[in-house]
Amino acid sequence: MKKTFTSLAALSSLALLSSPALAHTGHETASFSAGLTHPVTGFDHLIMLVAFGILVACVQTSTVRKTGLVISALVSMLVGLAAGQWFGGFNGVELAIGSSLFVVSGAIWQAFHASKDMLRLALTLCVGLVFFHGYAHGVEAQGAISAFAAGMMLGATALMVLGLQFGRSLSSPWLSVGVASVSALVIM
Repeated sequence: MKKTFTSLAALSSLALLSSPALAHTGHETASFSAGLTHPVTGFDHLIMLVAFGILVACVQTSTVRKTGLVISALVSMLVGLAAGQWFGGFNGVELAIGSSLFVVSGAIWQAFHASKDMLRLALTLCVGLVFFHGYAHGVEAQGAISAFAAGMMLGATALMVLGLQFGRSLSSPWLSVGVASVSALVIM
């Protein structure tokens, strides 16, 4: 147990010492096509959205509740987009985005091993962290972003549905290890 804690502390320290990814600079935010393609070309979004779809697929609940989780994540992203445009940037956005990738990974594991209350907390945290993915785009958005937002919502929905299909076919807690590994590679 002590060795695991020491390894986790060392890994966390390295993550905090690394420079921010700054993955959200210099791309167009005015067109529908830019919004549609960004979730696929922005690796942090790609991982988070597909992993969130996997998480939703692994949760033992009704289709209506699964749909509600997807809609909640989309609303969180949209509110983040508006908040980012309104309030502007702050230093913690990139850290929150990077952290979200590992939180969703842990939540996938929790879908198989946790109590209902712990799983509910993990799902709520994941939906909340999607907010920061939208927030980063709102900060850099220029002018009216409605077309970009519409494209981004459509692209995000498609990626979550892809994750849902993937999670249904390979329903396993070990998917969380794959998500964490890919996340670590992207952040490095």
